[in-house]
Amino acid sequence: MAVVNKSGEGSASEEFSASRGWFNCFKAHANLHNVKLQGEAASADSVAAESFPSGLNEIIREDGYTADQVFNVDETGLFWKRMPNHTHISKEERSAPGHKAGKERLTLLFGANASSDLKLKPLLVYLAENPRALKGIFKSQLPVIWKSNKKAWVTLMVFEDWFNDHFVPAVERYCASSLPF
Repeated sequence: MAVVNKSGEGSASEEFSASRGWFNCFKAHANLHNVKLQGEAASADSVAAESFPSGLNEIIREDGYTADQVFNVDETGLFWKRMPNHTHISKEERSAPGHKAGKERLTLLFGANASSDLKLKPLLVYLAENPRALKGIFKSQLPVIWKSNKKAWVTLMVFEDWFNDHFVPAVERYCASSLPF
């Protein structure tokens, strides 16, 4: 007499592992294909980008700057409630209906000198000046410099404030304490 397992029995000891071939067969069987849900076209001035490193190296060499005196800052955006921009849907459908990508974002600005001796306190720009999650917390105690604006962007005003009130004093303190003049 054959023993018949009930649905789900034995699955605790067996781990599911799908190969690429299994997934391709599943997509074909379920009539699915991959579509891009949203995308942005990014453009850059490639001519300026190619010529900039040599021009910067020339300025650094001519003026005798050290790696301790050369700083780089860059910003990155984080859409922390964003859905993936690719998904699998039925081949009959051209797009995912009713899908709207989340716009809840924050922007971070990081900076350090070329020798990595001084890492600047990051700047965080968020939509709300006083989010509920930070109720009762002093922003000066956070490990970031907190700024806010409607689109969570590093605008000219936000950047100038960060540059004058945070970057310049931090660099002046660093240079006075560790660089011989």
